[in-house]
Amino acid sequence: MNSTALNLFKTVAETGSISAAARQLHCVSSNVTTRLKQLESSLDVSLFIREKNRLHITPEGELLLRYANKIMALLEEAQLSMQGTKAAGPLRIGAMETTAAIRLPPLLARFHREMPAVELNLKTAPTELLMQQVNNNELDIAFVADNPRLHDENSSLQSQILCQETLVLVTAAEHPAVTQGTDLQVTKPLVFVKGCNYRSRLEQWLESLGVEHSTPLEFGSFQAILGCVSAGMGIALLPERVVRQYEDNFSIRSHAISPQIGNVNTMVVWRKNREISPVINCFISFMTAERARRT
Repeated sequence: MNSTALNLFKTVAETGSISAAARQLHCVSSNVTTRLKQLESSLDVSLFIREKNRLHITPEGELLLRYANKIMALLEEAQLSMQGTKAAGPLRIGAMETTAAIRLPPLLARFHREMPAVELNLKTAPTELLMQQVNNNELDIAFVADNPRLHDENSSLQSQILCQETLVLVTAAEHPAVTQGTDLQVTKPLVFVKGCNYRSRLEQWLESLGVEHSTPLEFGSFQAILGCVSAGMGIALLPERVVRQYEDNFSIRSHAISPQIGNVNTMVVWRKNREISPVINCFISFMTAERARRT
């Protein structure tokens, strides 16, 4: 007698028939019948009385069912306990400023509910610095903008897609529509610090249009960028989801740009050549399940 046999017996007792138990266990009826007879033979008792198409549990079966319920419950408790033990300890997460503000809060909240023993530590930085910190084991995992270095076969980082962002050009609300470079009345880039992928894309977009621009003005938060854009100090390139959420707070206007520049994946990255801890592995599995849930 083992847990598989007990689970089969328990399923038959709860469904009251061989065919119903077979459907629930995803096997053929003959297999259930054979294994049930083997269990009865090993215990030298009759667990069910067979009348037509219905099974009636015997007193011996009732006694075994009580034990089976206890044993299966203990097995489930043990499995959950081991999962909880494995998924415990600190998890150092890095993220871009916009991702941390818009994408991560609901994800991290759900993960914390599922794995409360994991201590989440979040810091924000531009993509290049985040990748460097993961490589140096200063971070366990990071959310960064997709870039060619992640697809280099010699890269030390492994990655998977979290979501796709659509970047939009942001100007002051009174700025006319922008469809070409000559439409820009202000060309001062308002950006995050060097290493930010969105900053690189804005400069690339301006260069592709032949727009000359002065040295970018750096900021530490997207709220500060949006505030200065609304004041007419310059232009910015930010995820559309961020801009939409803050349109009521700032006097700004968004403009679509070419998909080659404007469409970018946000990636989850971790070290490829390191032993993955149970906590990191648990978080990666969670992110994979989240992505599958959304598709």
